[in-house]
Amino acid sequence: MPTVEELYRNYGILADATEQVGQHKDAYQVILDGVKGGTKEKRLAAQFIPKFFKHFPELADSAINAQLDLCEDEDVSTSAFFSIVMSLIYLNSTTHWIAGDVPLNRLLPSAKNLMFFIPLYV
Repeated sequence: MPTVEELYRNYGILADATEQVGQHKDAYQVILDGVKGGTKEKRLAAQFIPKFFKHFPELADSAINAQLDLCEDEDVSTSAFFSIVMSLIYLNSTTHWIAGDVPLNRLLPSAKNLMFFIPLYV
């Protein structure tokens, strides 16, 4: 599991790569692995994953599953949940992945998150 420092370092690698971002698959994988860390690592991963998503189509399923795993995680605060849902909307807009194909219980693991989800799709 990557540390906060490792996540920032790999984010820097990707941010500095400009046109060659896609050549740094290992750096993006470290960011994806951030969802397995502690609260700080999960929050950073939730922010960083969508930023570089479009550069790694071969990791699209892993990236989407990582974000969905964060939706299911009890350790992530409700404010981070909102960020994750917004990231999923961004991911959806950059691929052919359809949010309707995801079981609702993956996005709404608890009733407390319902208030954040409903306004996005009503």
